[in-house]
Amino acid sequence: MSNSPFQTVLRELELRVEDIRPSDIVLFSEPLRSALNFTVRVGRFSLTEFTGILEFTREEAKKIADLLVERNLFDVYRTIGEEVYYEARISGATRPLNRPPSDIWKKLD
Repeated sequence: MSNSPFQTVLRELELRVEDIRPSDIVLFSEPLRSALNFTVRVGRFSLTEFTGILEFTREEAKKIADLLVERNLFDVYRTIGEEVYYEARISGATRPLNRPPSDIWKKLD
């Protein structure tokens, strides 16, 4: 009898005792790998978004997210009512580059 995807993901995370690094993401099975790729790209996300990507129940996704907080991949950013927002400790987001003001050299002199 095969394990459910939730049981497989849970077992993978529970077997890890060290923190999760960016290079570790590729070692996880689907759907966790895709969910972690998404979270790293967006930086901040809700439990609802995470649940939708994993296609687990909300309780299962919360359990996975709690394990990822313990493994220092996620931080709890904010809680509003029932909704929990997380922030990935590693991020694929980049900041837009702004041009320096035209009088920057005058300010530096």
